[in-house]
Amino acid sequence: MPYADLLTVLMFLSAFIGTLVSIILAFVNTVQRHANRLLSVSLFSVALFTLTSALLINHAIFLVPHLFRVNMPLHYLVAPCAYLYVRSVLYQEIRFRRYDWLHFVPFGLHTLELLPFLLHSAQYKFQYLQQLMVDIPGVIKQQEGLLPDYYHPVLKFILGNGYVWMQWRLIRRFARQTPAHDRRENQSLLRWLRTFTVLNTLLYPPVLLAMLLPIHATYTTIFVVSTLGGYLLVTSTLLLFRPQVLYGTTGTPPVVAVARETAGKEDPARVYSLSAERKREYRERIETHIRQHQPFLRKGYGINDLAAESDIPVYQVSAFINQEYRMNFSDFINRYRVEYVKEKVTQPEWRQLTLEGIALEAGFSNRTTFFRAFTKLTGVTPSEYLTKATTPS
Repeated sequence: MPYADLLTVLMFLSAFIGTLVSIILAFVNTVQRHANRLLSVSLFSVALFTLTSALLINHAIFLVPHLFRVNMPLHYLVAPCAYLYVRSVLYQEIRFRRYDWLHFVPFGLHTLELLPFLLHSAQYKFQYLQQLMVDIPGVIKQQEGLLPDYYHPVLKFILGNGYVWMQWRLIRRFARQTPAHDRRENQSLLRWLRTFTVLNTLLYPPVLLAMLLPIHATYTTIFVVSTLGGYLLVTSTLLLFRPQVLYGTTGTPPVVAVARETAGKEDPARVYSLSAERKREYRERIETHIRQHQPFLRKGYGINDLAAESDIPVYQVSAFINQEYRMNFSDFINRYRVEYVKEKVTQPEWRQLTLEGIALEAGFSNRTTFFRAFTKLTGVTPSEYLTKATTPS
């Protein structure tokens, strides 16, 4: 292959730096751990591709035949993990949302598709590689899969561009909805997310060009692998020069996102960053209001009500509760209701109430929600607690 030595050096260098950055993101950086692990998976998937490409080019793959094609399913992780990373940073998510597993369906299906080949012996793969080396362009084919040759590169191109479009959409929406003050505070981090998205935008068009341009298949292969190696090298190098992103230092404060109101429900995967001073202020304001006015006794009391009564933006109320109490708003307000029940249940007038009556007195909408909340927060059912509390010792 032309330029084999130069291409091998580029691939090995990119794989080394990309793997190093992936390890730092996954195991060293403790700030925004969920987001950084997503970025780690995305970069490591490209790193494994570049490593395998380098081994193929200099024929060292014969030393580790089981590594061949292991990277192919990982291609389907690069784009979705990059998108989920940007979303997690912008909205400070600490875990996956309910249906995020759907992003990994192509990875799972392609893994199953290649599983028969991956489970073959080293001798079988050695013989296969000997035949493949006669036709280097065949490296990018998916001959062990169910789909015809080159279908997977087309699918990866379509999915990759779709995820890139969604990344830009996230950034534009954030810029449009976030107050100017918050954007100014996070210019460095936003600049990195835009740069990362630009690099992702440039990653997929070369695959289409390589398939459409009338050039020799060998040069097509060189074009594709060098593009991916260059992407990994540039992205990883940029991260090395951004310690606030790579190591989780406090050089740049995390992004404060604008909450999206969804019928009064919170997304438990989302949490927003607040300064220590702001947390102290909100703790005093919210706890004083709840202690003095007991708003939790009102049935249907929601986060929008608390935000309006405490004069705090709703997304910052959510941020405070998530970060200070490690629970969502529903559990936060139900905790006050449960404590109210535990305080009142021994009083004579309360002993005559049914469980439904107790639930309504404490602000629960019905007996079922009272039962679930009480059991979740105390570890015992309301009946068990009432029996113990009213039984003379």
